[in-house]
Amino acid sequence: MKKIVENNESIYYLSAFLLSLGVALPHSVLTVLLIRKGLSLSSIMLVQATYSLAVLVGEYPSGLISDIFSKKDVFIISKLLLLIMFLAVIYFDNVIYIAVAWFIYGIASALDSGTLDAELINDLKIENLDVEKFIGTTNKLSFIAELIGSTVGSFIFYKVGVSFYWLSIVFTLLAVFITVVGFKEVNTRPLKKKTHNFWIEIMIQSKEGLKEVKEKSTLKLMIALTFVGQFFFQAHFQLWQALFLYIGLDKKNFYIIYILFQILSVAAYSVPIKKMLSVRSNKIFYLIFVALISCLFLLMESKNNIIFIGIYLLFVFIFTVFNYFSDYLFAQKVSYEHISSLTSLKSSCGRIASILAMLESSIFLQHISVLNTVMINFGFSAALSVIIVLKFKK
Repeated sequence: MKKIVENNESIYYLSAFLLSLGVALPHSVLTVLLIRKGLSLSSIMLVQATYSLAVLVGEYPSGLISDIFSKKDVFIISKLLLLIMFLAVIYFDNVIYIAVAWFIYGIASALDSGTLDAELINDLKIENLDVEKFIGTTNKLSFIAELIGSTVGSFIFYKVGVSFYWLSIVFTLLAVFITVVGFKEVNTRPLKKKTHNFWIEIMIQSKEGLKEVKEKSTLKLMIALTFVGQFFFQAHFQLWQALFLYIGLDKKNFYIIYILFQILSVAAYSVPIKKMLSVRSNKIFYLIFVALISCLFLLMESKNNIIFIGIYLLFVFIFTVFNYFSDYLFAQKVSYEHISSLTSLKSSCGRIASILAMLESSIFLQHISVLNTVMINFGFSAALSVIIVLKFKK
């Protein structure tokens, strides 16, 4: 059993790396690609909104499905939908077809949530293997693949155009083949006897999962941490370029900043979370809170771009560690039976927060500067994140 789980872990790492590589290829040129296909900026926003809607609508139900049926089968279906999306982007130019393709992409992403990763977390917990290492390694590989993929994709795109999606298809097919052949599902847990129809099973699974969240304070706190963290991450992801232009940074240097973000993310997922949890004192978190609030004032007043960037990178590092903290604690405390649905529920709560954060930032930007908008989001996330962590530690 242990050898099978360790083999599955290796298979998963390779498959996840290939998939991240394939998906990341268009990241740095996606807007240019869609404009070449005849879409306006407003149409591109519509397409992205369609994707977010699909993920939001599909994520929690897909988690319920993964808890009831084979997680491996659900994973494979999600990748087949991803392949359909890639082909649609290659062959269609109409904005309606592209929006449909992104909706399919969103459903594929929703289905993927809580599949093989959840299966492995369950098996690692049963075998007393290192869940922290698994979560950390998975995220580090994802960041590395994204960095490589987006860099290579930006180069290839200007040589072959949209045809570079064929490379994404090859990577995805390789990942699916490796998973089908190498990943062995281990049925060590007794399965519930299913005597109801599909929809009744879904309702029962949902009711039991929500009851588990209600009864386990750690799960509620980690969902809350994910929720408030999105106010930082959305301000960061959506506004960092505008913010750096606002302070006068040359846009030609943005690629260096992007690389630094990825390196910091890898470093954040190397932090020994278990050791942090074993320390009884809360002093470190009080110090983090004081440091974050102090850094906010320094960002507001700093006239030196180097200092500004350094402090900004510190925020990225700390909040990525918080995200790691949330993922690890949630995976440790969630039950085997509901891991997929509740992982998806956690992600859905984060998705809702991201939409709220973008709406709130959009309103603020009409009245205040991008710097002040970012600082409000950073301050809100910093205060509530530390409070949630401290409450957990108590």
